[in-house]
Amino acid sequence: MKLPENVSIRIYNNDYICGNLQRMKRETDYIACVEQFHKTFNQPVLETPQIPDEKRCELRVRLLQEELDEFKEAIANNDLVEVADALSDIMYVLSGAIIEFGLKDQFETLFNEVQRSNMSKACNSMDIAEKTVAHYKAQGTASEIRESNGKFNVYRKPDNKVLKSVEYSPADLKTILKDYL
Repeated sequence: MKLPENVSIRIYNNDYICGNLQRMKRETDYIACVEQFHKTFNQPVLETPQIPDEKRCELRVRLLQEELDEFKEAIANNDLVEVADALSDIMYVLSGAIIEFGLKDQFETLFNEVQRSNMSKACNSMDIAEKTVAHYKAQGTASEIRESNGKFNVYRKPDNKVLKSVEYSPADLKTILKDYL
């Protein structure tokens, strides 16, 4: 099997470890590893973004739900090893879904756009944070401002959920996927 130029496979204790040579950090390229699994076991690898057939979609949802249920159980049992197992399995199954929906080549761009959007939840000034608190108060949501790393973040009371700034900018995934819609 020929791997993309930027992917290497190393053997460590008789296990295959995938790594993307173009990354600055030594992170695992999860999608490339799972793509290798898909190709090895004749599972779908779609090259363009699309919705697979209904049966495959149902399988993907079921696999993710099984892993989420295992994660929930591991937390309830206070079992760190099982938490790690569940999170690793979630990453594996999620990577498989990315491949099976044909999003592997676009996923980094999609993720970066979601990251940009999520970071826009932070308020760049106390004035914007106060306007954000007033916005949520008008909706009946109690919140508080906390400064962190030069940003003024607004959190919902009492669960500490991060709330969106009044200057929040939603992710524009449609533009990234426009050629496939």
